[in-house]
Amino acid sequence: MKSEKFIIREGKKIPYGGEKKDKKSFFYVFVRLKNYLLFLLAYFAPSCKIRVTLNRWKGVNIAKNVYIGTGVFIDNMYPEYIYIEEFASVNAGSMLIAHFNPYQHFRCVLQARVEPIVIKKGAIVAVGSIINPGVTVGEYSIVAAGSVVNDDVEPKTLVRGNPAKKIGKIKI
Repeated sequence: MKSEKFIIREGKKIPYGGEKKDKKSFFYVFVRLKNYLLFLLAYFAPSCKIRVTLNRWKGVNIAKNVYIGTGVFIDNMYPEYIYIEEFASVNAGSMLIAHFNPYQHFRCVLQARVEPIVIKKGAIVAVGSIINPGVTVGEYSIVAAGSVVNDDVEPKTLVRGNPAKKIGKIKI
C-alpha cells in the first residue's frame, strides 16, 4: 500500500503473548528500552516539535507540519507501523495502537497481529481517542473526542462514539 508520502508496510502475524521466545537478544532489549525512554520523554515534552522529533527517533513515520499533543501514546512495540501525514493532528491523551497481542489460549478465536495505522493529510484525532490496528483515517476527517476507531474512516468524514460511527460529511 502507498500513501502520498510513505510506503505503507503490510500487516503480519506476530507471536502470541506469553509464548516462549527462543532468546531475547541484547539488541531486542535495547530497542524496547530505547523506545520506552523516548515514549516517556515525548509523553511529557513541553512542545510539539520535541514530541514529533522524539517519536520520529522511536521509528514513527511522521511528515512535516504534524501536531502531536501531550500525553499521546504511540505504539512502542511496532512504532514503524504508524504513519502520520502532513497537517494531521493527534491531540492530547489519544492512543495509536498498531498491534493486538492476546494470550495464546485465544488462538482459535483471535489472531495476534500488527497492522499499519495511517492518519492521512489534514485529519484530526481529537482528545482521548483510540485508533486500533489496521485503521486508516481519511484525508481531512475528524475523529471526535473519546472515540474508539475500529474501521477505516472515509475522507472528509466526522466519526464519533465507541465504536466510532459516521456522523456526517465535512465540507472544506
